[in-house]
Amino acid sequence: MTDEEKLLLAKLKVLEDKEKEAKMKEDRMEIQQIADTCVFHYTNTGTLIGMLKDVSEDNTSMTFWASHISYMNDPQEREYGIKKMWEVLKDVEDELLIPSKKRITELDREELDKFIFVRNTDKNSLTNMYSVSFSKSFDSLPMWEMYGQNGNGICLGFDLKKLQVFLESQKMEPLHEIKYGIGENIDNPQTVREEMKSWKEYVRYVYEKIVHSIEEKHIFNDLDTAINNYIALLNFIPGNTKHPAYKYEDEYRLYCREINRKVFFRDRNGSLLPYVEVELPVSALKIITIGPTADKNRQVMSVAKLMKEKDIDINQITFCSSDIPYRP
Repeated sequence: MTDEEKLLLAKLKVLEDKEKEAKMKEDRMEIQQIADTCVFHYTNTGTLIGMLKDVSEDNTSMTFWASHISYMNDPQEREYGIKKMWEVLKDVEDELLIPSKKRITELDREELDKFIFVRNTDKNSLTNMYSVSFSKSFDSLPMWEMYGQNGNGICLGFDLKKLQVFLESQKMEPLHEIKYGIGENIDNPQTVREEMKSWKEYVRYVYEKIVHSIEEKHIFNDLDTAINNYIALLNFIPGNTKHPAYKYEDEYRLYCREINRKVFFRDRNGSLLPYVEVELPVSALKIITIGPTADKNRQVMSVAKLMKEKDIDINQITFCSSDIPYRP
């Protein structure tokens, strides 16, 4: 081979590399556009098999396991949210002109906690709420480590608008965006004041809706009114805020009630975890990302084959792999 021919080959190689780089950049931009419209569920392939267990040509719903809200990954999550709720509860009751005999803040908190604990053991109790977690964080290393089998799992991206429309059609709770830290930025008093004001307005909004709903449907004595208001608040307020250390999760949460649902149980690290099954449409699934430490090519092939076996149109789903360089 002549020097001229070698130079020509080198130029062709540089051109080919540039074309590949441009194509990869274009693909990443397209993937990001899809990701911007989605919420994500990090999991593993074993769980995916379970989620698709009942999917067929006639049944186009995936099965999610909604865990009892008392068993979140943050062991202090409920306590954190309840603490923040109580910080503004008296002011909210003052503003809403709640009669003293119907006020939650006039009750003994320790006795309330005991009462809730007992009620949680009842079947179809309103105190029992379950949730499925999603995230707005796409291809996030902390999320892969925590929920994606340490980088060897998969991430399922669902169209947020489609999920919300579906939940509304089923008269279910919409996905709730989680707040991280309320008045925790002690270095900035102005931020603290604004956060606490916004938080109080949120608690007041929920409390006012609960009061009107209970008054319209039920007639309780004063004590029962206060207790039922508290139970209702616990179903919404504490679970919508988390410690700021978990901000990287950028979580959206789907809540569902136990009423008229069969409760299942599974073992998690030696603890018995109650859960209920929730059906969500396969059609909302838009993107599947393979974890950074997985065997990417074979994993994509296997997942695509699993989808086809379930009569799912994989042409409507974008498959990609994580760009994160990671060695666990």
